[in-house]
Amino acid sequence: MSLNYWSKGGNSKGESGYWISFNYDAGIIERLKETIPSRFREWDADKKQWWVHEYCEKMINDLFPGFLQAVVAQRKLF
Repeated sequence: MSLNYWSKGGNSKGESGYWISFNYDAGIIERLKETIPSRFREWDADKKQWWVHEYCEKMINDLFPGFLQAVVAQRKLF
């Protein structure tokens, strides 16, 4: 499973993190909920995207290998 989209951004409380989206997969959603504590994630039904706190970068990468590599590469651009 791979991410369709990710971007750096804040949540409804202004906390830093990442907006991510991926093709619907009940197993991945379950793993995301098991891996990332609820206080560090939000679901936006309108956007059909998850927000995950930046603290959880490693956890996102465990679910979607290559995520951290993409984040590090993008940081070099800015």
